Amino acid sequence: MKSASHGDTRGLVEELRRETGGEVRFDAMSRALYSTDASMYEMEPVGVVIPRTVEDVIAAVNVVRRHDGALLSRGGGTSLAGQTVARAVVIDFSKYLRNVLEECPEEGWVRVEPGIILDELNRRIRSSGRMFTPDPSTSNRGTVGGAIGNNSCGAHSIIWGKTVDNVNEIDVILADGSTATFGPLPEEALTGMARAESPVGEIARRLSALGESCRDEVEARFPKIMRRVGGYNLDELAGPGPLDLARFAVGSEGTLVTVTGAVLKTTPIPKVRGLAVVHFASLHESMEATVAALELEPAAVEHIGSMILSTVRTNLAYSRLMDFVEGEPDSLLAVEFVGDTEAEVAARIDMLERRFARSGLGYAVVRMMSPRDQARVWDVRKAGLGLMMNVPGDAKPLAFVEDTAVAPEALPEYVRRFDEIVRDHDTEAGYYGHASVGCLHIRPLVDLKLQEGVDRMVSIASAVSDLVLEFGGAMSAEHGDGLVRSVWNEKMFGPQLYDAFREVKRIFDPHGMMNPGKIVDPPPMTENLRISPAYTPLQVRTGLDFGPENGFAGAIERCNGQGACRKLSGGSMCPSYMATMEEEHSTRGRANALRAVISGGLPPDALTGRRLYDVLDLCLECKACKAECPSNVDMAKLKYEFLHQYRKANGLPIKARMIGNVSGMNRVGSRLAPLSNAAMRSAAFRRVMEKATGIDRRRRLPPFAGRTFRQWFRSRKPPHARDSVRTVALFADTFTDYNHPEIGRAAVVVLERLGFRVVVPDTVCCGRPMLSAGMMEQAVKNAAKNVEALYPHAAEGARIVGLEPSCTLAVSDDYRDLLGPGRETDLVRGMTVSFDRLVDEALSNGSPPPFANPTKDVRYFGHCHQKALTGTGSALSVLKRLSGDGAVEIDAGCCGMAGSFGMTVDRYDLSMRIGEDRLFPAVRRSPSDAVIVSDGVSCRAQILDGAGREAMHLAQVLEESL
Repeated sequence: MKSASHGDTRGLVEELRRETGGEVRFDAMSRALYSTDASMYEMEPVGVVIPRTVEDVIAAVNVVRRHDGALLSRGGGTSLAGQTVARAVVIDFSKYLRNVLEECPEEGWVRVEPGIILDELNRRIRSSGRMFTPDPSTSNRGTVGGAIGNNSCGAHSIIWGKTVDNVNEIDVILADGSTATFGPLPEEALTGMARAESPVGEIARRLSALGESCRDEVEARFPKIMRRVGGYNLDELAGPGPLDLARFAVGSEGTLVTVTGAVLKTTPIPKVRGLAVVHFASLHESMEATVAALELEPAAVEHIGSMILSTVRTNLAYSRLMDFVEGEPDSLLAVEFVGDTEAEVAARIDMLERRFARSGLGYAVVRMMSPRDQARVWDVRKAGLGLMMNVPGDAKPLAFVEDTAVAPEALPEYVRRFDEIVRDHDTEAGYYGHASVGCLHIRPLVDLKLQEGVDRMVSIASAVSDLVLEFGGAMSAEHGDGLVRSVWNEKMFGPQLYDAFREVKRIFDPHGMMNPGKIVDPPPMTENLRISPAYTPLQVRTGLDFGPENGFAGAIERCNGQGACRKLSGGSMCPSYMATMEEEHSTRGRANALRAVISGGLPPDALTGRRLYDVLDLCLECKACKAECPSNVDMAKLKYEFLHQYRKANGLPIKARMIGNVSGMNRVGSRLAPLSNAAMRSAAFRRVMEKATGIDRRRRLPPFAGRTFRQWFRSRKPPHARDSVRTVALFADTFTDYNHPEIGRAAVVVLERLGFRVVVPDTVCCGRPMLSAGMMEQAVKNAAKNVEALYPHAAEGARIVGLEPSCTLAVSDDYRDLLGPGRETDLVRGMTVSFDRLVDEALSNGSPPPFANPTKDVRYFGHCHQKALTGTGSALSVLKRLSGDGAVEIDAGCCGMAGSFGMTVDRYDLSMRIGEDRLFPAVRRSPSDAVIVSDGVSCRAQILDGAGREAMHLAQVLEESL
């Protein structure tokens, strides 16, 4: 990481804190967190300001101006071209300035603040039947301000246009600190401004003169295609209507003005959508089919290439969405039609099928009419960038020529020629994107850790720029210029227009303070690379095995900054970010903090420092990122390793030791029951316990069982078993044994009724509480003991079944990392299965269902580890056998408890806030007679504390239904 000098910022910081009511952060860690975006670049900012009000933004701009500083506006930080990194004061709009201020459906507009996420905006105005149409693949975390700065587009620009076509007005702060509202400027308004000598009038006059002087060159050099977003919008100066400063400023990447608000056009939501997923044996055939599909006037034609299709099959979450793929296609086209009726849309898809059949294009068409089915396709398509980054090795499909566009009818030949360039450079590329408008995102594999790779990148980019010029296309068609493509603007537009771009910059920003180095006068594209030949990561001797991730550094490098962890709805990732809206509480923020240490941006001792501990502390270890992040960043594993390093350097506090040894505490509590339970109900005892262990007195703890599950199992007389009966080894976790033996008893009864012989091996705590406390050596010992105890059963073909998802998945997921690969460990892991999955398999394989008393209404909530690593399909399948459509999954993210996370004083309130996001309201809305089912002991405790409802384990529900 390249560091700027920050020794002279004291006066700037003091004035920012005095003049603004926002958060001012100039510490080294905050600068590291904002040093990257979704691009391949890294630039450490001078500092960060997080404004609470527009007045804070105005004050910040003026303070930075007075100190001759640089300024960078930032939303979600999802730029692929490096627009949102700079050696400047960053203003982060995304935490507070994210509101819908006013909506007028009758006139078709909405007034918003720039930090609002695109999907959140559409969720809030959906009840009016209207939407803001730009829908880039980052719409679930990208902001309106970012869309304006980038002139974002998306899949449906063929019918609804780019952001520039959907903005009425923007409120801005000019470089001199004055404010203005940009929009159409009729001649009389311009005349009035001239008399008043207003800054806006001066800008408008100079722009008008500039537009007149370069009108012919704009006509000659600007691409004659829809998807051009590079350079400045000089073509807007040549139109027949009034000068529209809003349209001119859209796409200027924060280099001209600071946007503080916008009035956006809204469009009626289509009544019906239908999707045809067409399968092709080759990339070229799919390009030919695109031209044919466009004759039917679709709403979108999206291409999904072979690299995405191959990597998605290895992704935990996205692989579950791939049931719409038939065979082994090289390419897919997702062709969408919209209409007023389902019959109208279906007829359009019929026409597409007939046309493709006559032309011999494609080998299969999968029709998808339900929104749920269509969402699976769009989820895979939108995750394309991150999915491709999972390609093994140091060579990655990088975004440096992935934003070109040509006329759609030229795509077949253009893509063929592009592919020749890639192959002439001895590499390959991933393909995906908006085929409908000729904008394919083509990403060549390049290894930037080698100088040869850097040289290859520049050579490919030069050759592609020649190709784009030959085809009359655009080098920047959606993702903008930024640091990666600004270097080509003079070549693409010619010296006269490039001088005009420089003049635009001088008109708006004479001192060059606004996001310097973008669009004009940029540094070379090879400067400020996050990964380069000079990148030499710190070597860390780890406790966990990071072989599959290419080492500890490789595990961190999986985060490419795309920011999928910053979404605010859907799935579980990232629960702490959803609650706090803090960059450092996102998976990306934590990865950036770790990267700063291993890359030298922060000193090596920061790896065991308190500031990094604070960054990682609010990671709930839910493992959602391992599945939901398209790049499979496993922050839980990285946190386990960090805690191991931290505890080695700083020691293990008694509170952490007690929580890590929860099994021993529960064993003592069980032996002392019922006295221990009486003590736990005492307010005085709870105050003492809060001080000694850090467990919040408000948290209800599970009771201790006077008779443990193992004691019950050893004392019972098992039913007579046939020789041919299948054996299962029940992994008796800590909580089943000492706190909830009734769940273990229910599971045994159910399994035996299904024809299994149940044995209970002599295992110990799975070790996950120890990992969460930083007690890795003890976790390794427990894992080894459990493998030793379980292996003989697995070797004889017995399945190992667990009842507590986190403990079960510790065996099948974490033991590989703790113990490394090995025959015994691998067999035990492979034979370990959750209770719901084993029951579902048994019922699916012909075991007669023994259920006679079906439960009518069930609400099921899955454990985070279960949702991430195995899915909830088996549990729902079993419950639907009991209650049919009465079994419904609660669509909520993490419950907020996460083992001991939500039990401690310093995290209790955050834990409850996370639960309040979706889970608690969903439980409260459930019918009073509905059975709430959740297999996680923490989830059940959180539901009880937060929503006042008792939840049952699946085993208990099945036992009651026997």
